[in-house]
Amino acid sequence: MPARYPDYPYVEPIASNVSQEEIEATISDLLANHPGVCLKEGPLDGLCRALNVDIEYSSPPHEMMLDVPLHKRAVIWLPKNGRPKNDRVAAAIGIGHWILHVPITREKHPGCGVQALHRPKELAAQMEARRFAYILLMPDEAFRNLWYEGRAQAVADVLNVPTQVVYERASMLDLAPPESAGDKYEWKERPAIGGY
Repeated sequence: MPARYPDYPYVEPIASNVSQEEIEATISDLLANHPGVCLKEGPLDGLCRALNVDIEYSSPPHEMMLDVPLHKRAVIWLPKNGRPKNDRVAAAIGIGHWILHVPITREKHPGCGVQALHRPKELAAQMEARRFAYILLMPDEAFRNLWYEGRAQAVADVLNVPTQVVYERASMLDLAPPESAGDKYEWKERPAIGGY
């Protein structure tokens, strides 16, 4: 993994202030231009190849998610011993930065490389890239159908993403949490035992 502060000047990605509809349209165009790309398996190698972005694996520390040097190919960095579902999300977030933020950042900072960090100074670009990743990996219609069919575990299994990310996507879509009907535990007032 390259040093966090390389020899060339670098900047973190700049948020592009895109709406959810704009992200959905961008993803729709992306998938229309790359129809053979599979999004359900692996860390999105096919899509990364189509976008001229490499995926590399590194040992800790994992400070950098995406490195875009001045005169080399962009690289999405994944942990060497990472979990496949988490790798998919991290790669999709890196792709989000690549598509949404790198062009505008390079335009505003010519002559600089771009590095998306796991702990950025400003969170806006990271949140946009995360929204991009969630929409890419968990499209609205498929997500809603699976969510209402079997809730989070069904979505996680079919769309090959971590369960925690499923709940975050459900929150983005304002979907209700699992119903309390059929709860295993129900609080009932009972008389004290032994007079207590």
